[in-house]
Amino acid sequence: MNVKGPFKIEFEISSLCNAKCSLCMRTYMDSNKIPYFKGNISLKQLFFWFNRIDLKDSKIKLCGVLGDPIINPECVDICNFFILDKKVKSIEISTNGGTRSKSFWKELALLSKHSNEKLIVHWSIDGVTRNDYRENVDLKKVWTNFNTYYSYGGKCIWQYINFDYNVHEIDKAKEIAEKLDIPLKVRVSWKNTMKDAKFFSTESLNTFQYSFDELVQRVEKGEYNSSDIKCRHKAENELFVSSEGILWPCCHLHDEYVYNNSKILKKLKIKNDLNNNNFYDIINSEWFLKILEMSWDKTHPSHLSRCYLSCGDGGKRRVKK
Repeated sequence: MNVKGPFKIEFEISSLCNAKCSLCMRTYMDSNKIPYFKGNISLKQLFFWFNRIDLKDSKIKLCGVLGDPIINPECVDICNFFILDKKVKSIEISTNGGTRSKSFWKELALLSKHSNEKLIVHWSIDGVTRNDYRENVDLKKVWTNFNTYYSYGGKCIWQYINFDYNVHEIDKAKEIAEKLDIPLKVRVSWKNTMKDAKFFSTESLNTFQYSFDELVQRVEKGEYNSSDIKCRHKAENELFVSSEGILWPCCHLHDEYVYNNSKILKKLKIKNDLNNNNFYDIINSEWFLKILEMSWDKTHPSHLSRCYLSCGDGGKRRVKK
């Protein structure tokens, strides 16, 4: 990676969420009573971690593995910090849009408008009249919040995951997006090919070479070639900061960490906690600069099959955020 920047950094500013999406790691952990950190990144923490770090022209993404960034009570202040203090090139927020008040969405919209649209909200709405995958999310409230943000000049993108339940509404979504003059990004996810998936996607099954279950079986048997990994961290100079302040190359390794943190930390032997280590010291460490890429070899002692699962086979399964 280019350790001098500019960077593309995804921040999980909250591990909390109003939704209960069936394939979400947080939903899985809650259902199985697996403990994990529940909380928000504070503005004070961000200042401590990045006050002396050059983020000029960097691209910031507020998304995450576990939570929805809008839940963070300092969300707007954090956006102001990145835009006004750190002079970032852009800041994009991914949200299901089902929480907060009209005044919040007005304030966020005006920040987007008056920052020359440096701030963009990605609205994750998987349907027009149905939003089944986003369980516990009130679609009526989502559209109310969306219309408030849009009416005050906020820049937005509509993100739409293709499922069997909503494929018939894609054309209608395109009509709405065209009328509003906003981009509509329809995508598929390889996890939605899972045999027991609550919301299945035939389009996903047709897109990828293997179903989720087939791929997991191949990995368990070691029947995969990890040489063709297209790493988002390497390709896009990307980094990921968790709600605990743990710095990873990408969201995929954080997902692996929250599922079994003691195992992965013991195996990798890295010091990547921003609360105890300097940002530049972490990204200049041997693991970030050399060992990560070396570990893609299945015979390497630090090998993680997750790198292949998420970014192998030419990166075709890599999540586009």
